[in-house]
Amino acid sequence: MNTYGSIMVVSYQKHTLKTIIEQLQEIRLNEYFEIHARTVDELFHSTIEDDTLVLLTSKILLQMVKPYFPKDTPFIIAKRMLNFPKVRKVLEIPKGSKVLLVSDMKEAAEETISIVKETGIHLNFQSYYPGAKLDTEVKIAITPGDAHLVPDTVDETIDIGSRFIDISSIIEVFNHFKVSDFELNRLSARYIQSLVHLTEELSQEIFTAKSLRNSLEQIVNNIDDAILLFTNDGVINMINQKATHLLKRQGLDMIGKEIQTVVPSAFIKGIQSIKNDDDTFKDIDGIAYYIRKKNIYVDSEVFGTLLMFRRTNEIQQIEYNYRNKIKGKNFVAQYTFNDMVTVNQTILESIKIAKKLAKSDSTILILGETGTGKEILAQAIHNESLRSYHPFVGANFAALSETLLESELFGYEGGSFTGAKKDGRSGLFEQAHKGTIFLDEIGDASPTIQNRLLRVLQERQILRVGGEQIISLDLRIIAATNKNLEELIESGDFREDLFYRLNVLPIWLPPLRNRVDDIELLSDIFIKKFSRDLGRTSFTFSKGALEALKSYHWPGNIRELQNTIEYLAHICEDTVYKEQLPFLMNSRFINIEEQKQRNYDAIIESFQERGFIDELVTMLKFLSKNAVSSSGRHRMLNFLRDSGYNLSDQQVRYRQELLRNAGLIIVSRGRKGSEITSEGNGLLEYLAENG
Repeated sequence: MNTYGSIMVVSYQKHTLKTIIEQLQEIRLNEYFEIHARTVDELFHSTIEDDTLVLLTSKILLQMVKPYFPKDTPFIIAKRMLNFPKVRKVLEIPKGSKVLLVSDMKEAAEETISIVKETGIHLNFQSYYPGAKLDTEVKIAITPGDAHLVPDTVDETIDIGSRFIDISSIIEVFNHFKVSDFELNRLSARYIQSLVHLTEELSQEIFTAKSLRNSLEQIVNNIDDAILLFTNDGVINMINQKATHLLKRQGLDMIGKEIQTVVPSAFIKGIQSIKNDDDTFKDIDGIAYYIRKKNIYVDSEVFGTLLMFRRTNEIQQIEYNYRNKIKGKNFVAQYTFNDMVTVNQTILESIKIAKKLAKSDSTILILGETGTGKEILAQAIHNESLRSYHPFVGANFAALSETLLESELFGYEGGSFTGAKKDGRSGLFEQAHKGTIFLDEIGDASPTIQNRLLRVLQERQILRVGGEQIISLDLRIIAATNKNLEELIESGDFREDLFYRLNVLPIWLPPLRNRVDDIELLSDIFIKKFSRDLGRTSFTFSKGALEALKSYHWPGNIRELQNTIEYLAHICEDTVYKEQLPFLMNSRFINIEEQKQRNYDAIIESFQERGFIDELVTMLKFLSKNAVSSSGRHRMLNFLRDSGYNLSDQQVRYRQELLRNAGLIIVSRGRKGSEITSEGNGLLEYLAENG
């Protein structure tokens, strides 16, 4: 698996780093990120890359490490939890006893005391750290890895080890790097299941001594997972409240009873198919669970089986709650340029250009048919920009009425219209402040909205509906449309001045029918996705079906291809045959040569309307003859003049742009100049054959 980024864990002491790195490796976080570890002292000799996320093990470290951070370095202050397997000896201390909680700093000691108390351990804690006043009468000390700081007056030291990273901080890391929901859900579950070590170091006396058992039950009942422990004889030894709830056995005393008599048979049958030491998703009686099954050993012999489980929708809820709390309205761009998978030269060139454009704040206009991936490109540009840590807000002009769209975009003051909230509401432009707003289907904007948009583009200011105060904004605007805005200008349906404000940095995405070389590649990606989602084996295309895929017109472009693969994932077996393709049932299958002819006829007609057809064909012929030699604009100008076309440098630039937008050439900077594409050579051949 490719890494999503780099994390640097920073702690005050090395033993804390060691514990946390071992924890992160246990839950396999290193499969997602490059993980580095440094103490505060080691930061002096370290370099923190700009794209590194710093994970601080305590908030008291922030002021210590700030001098070593590059400006605007992202950081997270990790929430911590006890190393539960090491609390056994703490449970043996009589309730109310005086103990020292020893740590390297006052804040760290007090923080650990608070966490220990939350687990239900009731002792009389006194914090001790270098320089603190010592009560020499206290003979027991508890320390989270700082045993060397325990004073000599203490008779017994219990080292509970460094504290672990809490799940909420793991989720925060994943959301920072915008890791997919599927991967986050799996890792969240794996993290929770790692708490199974709670039982690994507990011997038989934990299960027989009443006072210790009560303490353990308090801990177990505060774990979010359902826990069920039964012996080799099938007798339930321990079960927490969460388990009785999920098994619908609340109020039933299950301890000491045989599992077969009190647990639903469907659940027992489901867990029997799970191997020991395995963690897996399992559908039982129509409910999806994430289950960890593990043997428990006492004195090197198997004592029984431990089950830790929860419903999968609870794992998803953890992420949902986090996003709502931390990310506001979830204005997060999910896609990056890595999600734009292609081998098509036109798309590769567009991605190359888009990466350069992402570094500026100028307005971008993305042109392309519906389903070509305009929003994915917009999100990728945002994530590549300096605004990537700020909101990405989308507004679809085709999805809302004019009245509703106006209040959604610009917000409104309280009481400005019937149904308005008393305190008013901020609009999408305000919510995108510091980030990017994506204006999708801008060609559908009404004249009223167009007038208001013009002010935003010119002044970066808005006025709420019913408001009087001008609100200044700092944001980047990306617009997209599947319509020909120049034709809309001629018909009077789109403002010309708004068009030129939007069309600062244009990018064109070609339709899928012009990307035949990508169809098989994209199909394979969608096959893997839907096969995984449906829990089925993968499938392939017969030769006839694959040829049909490549010959189809694809009016819905990539979105239609994705829908087609999803449909096939539901109905096909191991091989897809031509007759199963849904678009053939709609009679929209056409011969590939016929489609090429349609494409070329449309391009020729467009060039003829501008009166440039002869000049453009001459430029294509020049590039075709000079495919392996220098084809810069200076040589092209000379060739055009020799051919009877006296054009200026600016006029040639414009004609090159027309050819590039049609996918006929690739325009490069420097000596390399321009290069004709396979589509460009195809057009020349078509003209030669058809006069």
